[in-house]
Amino acid sequence: MDANQLKQFKKQLTDELANLQAHIHEVPTAENSELSSVETHPADAATDLTIVTTEITMDDFKEEEIEKIQLALKAMEEGTYGRCIVCNEEISFGRLEVIPTALTCVDHSDEV
Repeated sequence: MDANQLKQFKKQLTDELANLQAHIHEVPTAENSELSSVETHPADAATDLTIVTTEITMDDFKEEEIEKIQLALKAMEEGTYGRCIVCNEEISFGRLEVIPTALTCVDHSDEV
C-alpha cells in the first residue's frame, strides 16, 4: 500500500469516526415518545417500544464501529496498519477497501 492509499483510508476512517460520534446517543427514550403516561392503543405502544429498542441496538453498533475505527487509526499511527496482527503478513488491498477497519488477513479473520 502506498502513501496515497494510506492517506485515503485515514481520511475515510476519520470522516466515518466523526459521523458516528456526532450521531451516537441520539436514542429516543420512553419519556420522549408516546410511551410516556399518555394512554395509547397497545399496538401504538408496542410500535414505540420497538423503535426505542431498535435505536438502542443501533447505538451499540455505533459504539462498536467507533472502537474498530479507533483501533485502525491507532495502527496507522504505529505504522502497523495493513499488516495482520496475527501473522504480520500484508492484508490485501481489496480486503481493506471493503473493510478499512480490518486488522487481520482473511486467513485470520475469525481469530480476533
